[in-house]
Amino acid sequence: MSNIIFKPMIPTIIMIVITIIMLAIVVINKKNIITRTAIVILLLVISQRPMIKDGGGIVYKLEMDVLFVIDNTMSMNAVDVNGNTRLNAIINDCKTIIDKMKGANFAIITYNNYSQVRVPFTNDSEIALDVLNNLQIVDPSYATGSTLNLPYDDMKMLLLSSKSKSRHYRVVFFISDGELTNPENLTQNIEQYKDLNDLIDNGAVLGYGSVDGAKIKVTDGVNLKGMVDNENYLLDKSKIPAEPAISKLDETTLKALANTISLDYIHMTTNNNINNKIISIKNNAIAVEEAKQYVDKDIYYFFTAALLILLLYELYYYRRSEQ
Repeated sequence: MSNIIFKPMIPTIIMIVITIIMLAIVVINKKNIITRTAIVILLLVISQRPMIKDGGGIVYKLEMDVLFVIDNTMSMNAVDVNGNTRLNAIINDCKTIIDKMKGANFAIITYNNYSQVRVPFTNDSEIALDVLNNLQIVDPSYATGSTLNLPYDDMKMLLLSSKSKSRHYRVVFFISDGELTNPENLTQNIEQYKDLNDLIDNGAVLGYGSVDGAKIKVTDGVNLKGMVDNENYLLDKSKIPAEPAISKLDETTLKALANTISLDYIHMTTNNNINNKIISIKNNAIAVEEAKQYVDKDIYYFFTAALLILLLYELYYYRRSEQ
């Protein structure tokens, strides 16, 4: 009985009063007292919606902070990841990581013209998923190019906040195609990340795209007159005549970054590429029992079936007494 709970559809006090009144009427009427009393009691039980706790299990919280740093510059809409854009592939893979690391905290930084903390560390994975579902490339009309050091300050801020938590395992997934429209001072930009080494326990630099490159699909036609061709591919205006711009994966840059922050570099072609890394990360994280979780299973319909049988009997009794 300890596993049975009630979630009343009608307030209990009100139903008790109604039940007492109906039982009084049954007794005064003096007909079919047993059947009608049972009907009244069943109505009371059904109105309180009895349920049973089923499928009890332990929920574990991972003492782990996972930071996604996502490049959403124009080049991330190049179509060269299994017929998909790089950005769409990134979104799907990040969702997979979140699903496989349930119980962790997640944060998201995006960078294009500038860096932005889209989600600070939160244990509500739905917030992170909502941001991913609405992630888009920067508007080509306002794109000014990117440099690799843009997210540095935001990364440092979030990782320092994570370090203040005892026992938290800090994981970073730095996600990009490595293509820089402003490659000046590249070495200096990458060297800057050495300062984050002590703040990162695990993770990977994830590369998206192909060495041969691909055209960049632009789906939003607002203010893009003259910037795209007839198939909505971004044009390279530096060439005469203008032709579709080609974005290429720069693994040299991404590997240099991975080496600087002591992480693995992984070229992502499917989300299977990340499976072993996820397993190794979870093996190092501390799992803490947080709570028992139950599925509340309705059982009121059993009482409803009994009520239906009694009501059919009452109808039979009534029609018989009328004859």
